[in-house]
Amino acid sequence: MSKILINNKDINKLFNTEINSLNFSGCSLDSRNIKKNNIFFAYKGKKNDGNKFIAQAKNNGAILAFVEKKNPRVKIFQIVVKNTHLALIKLAKHARLKSVANIIAITGSVGKTSTKDALTHTLNQDDNIFSAQKSFNNIFGVPLEILNMPKNTKIAIFEIGMNHSGEITRLIKILRPHIGVVLNVSYVHGGNFDNEKQIADAKAEIINKDYPLQTLILNKDNKYYNKLKNKANKNKIINILTYSKQTKANFTLSKLSLNKTKYLVEVKFQNSKKINYTVNSINDYLVGNSMAILACLKATGVNITRIKKLSSLMLTEGRGNIITTKLLDKNIQIHNHSYNSSPASMVASLEIFLNISKKQNLIIVGDMNELGSKTNYYHLKLLKLLKQNKNNIYLLVGKILYKYKQMNLLSNTFFYRDTNVLINDLKNHLYYDNNIFIKGSNSINLQKVVNHLIKPIEN
Repeated sequence: MSKILINNKDINKLFNTEINSLNFSGCSLDSRNIKKNNIFFAYKGKKNDGNKFIAQAKNNGAILAFVEKKNPRVKIFQIVVKNTHLALIKLAKHARLKSVANIIAITGSVGKTSTKDALTHTLNQDDNIFSAQKSFNNIFGVPLEILNMPKNTKIAIFEIGMNHSGEITRLIKILRPHIGVVLNVSYVHGGNFDNEKQIADAKAEIINKDYPLQTLILNKDNKYYNKLKNKANKNKIINILTYSKQTKANFTLSKLSLNKTKYLVEVKFQNSKKINYTVNSINDYLVGNSMAILACLKATGVNITRIKKLSSLMLTEGRGNIITTKLLDKNIQIHNHSYNSSPASMVASLEIFLNISKKQNLIIVGDMNELGSKTNYYHLKLLKLLKQNKNNIYLLVGKILYKYKQMNLLSNTFFYRDTNVLINDLKNHLYYDNNIFIKGSNSINLQKVVNHLIKPIEN
């Protein structure tokens, strides 16, 4: 029997083929990640042509390949289609209709992946939970993960991303979620948008009259809350759950305190009941997102006391995890935010770090990408923020930040074109009592700096 939702009969029906006796375990677009009994989609992208890697996919365990050009030398069943991406979507839509899972879709400008991972952590794996891997949140990743979802899944957690108008609508048509979550709206991936309001409109596409949500979860502290709620009411979404750190909501923050590297949280539920739990992070935005998780637990019928499992949550590498390591024979902390960056997340995480680390810190900041016409505005705003904290050492890396080198905005500030140049100069800025903050867009590859720091540094 097939472990996933689709089988031979589905493929034969959709693509007019005659496949027999193949049991599929999953799907992949990357021949390097193929596992035994997987389906390989040989997608031709701008940089790589998957049709050239059919043999590698077969050698790694693929038993079926969707291709745009058949390779007769590779002995694997190949289905020739005009566009493998469209074939992927077609198969994913069919698989979704067969699923009986309660599907959660999480969107927002900041914290989608960490919230998905934290929600997954609160649920028991023996409850047949499926969580989409990594940040597979676009028009490739979402259909792919639908196809990787086991057929006995009861609760499935997806994240929904976008960088242009209409993208979330397209994803909702494929995923058809029961529960939608909008965490926040800020100027992230703004290259295709003129302003934040347009981003809010794009996020609001999760509310779709043709594929209505059973439950919508909204952050009342989001300045576009009323806009989202009004659209939900217009589309007759009856069940709206709200959360807030500031005002009355279904889940309202009543107490908050920071204990070293953990937040102690008390939330009032439905105006009466209270629940206390710990968020294993100093990232303030995770407190709000933890209330979104409470709402998800409520919406899926899971006991909200599962939220207490957040006390044992280890943050995903590069998303605010704290690494304690030895540097020049002294213990120091590396606050690793290297996975990605946006103006909102940069300011929030940096301010929290500076608030808890009063010593002279080493601040390593990379470019914030995909800001379009707002690129200069937000980077200059960041430089002004750094200038207010003169006691730190700043290492700024990336093509965008490097062009400000001649402006002499800051003291104790050093500019680097790329990560490799920074690493070569890094030991000149390390002191035994530094705490280190690292954040930038993923393309800057600041994780490479983190990896360098946790290795022994030569004097």
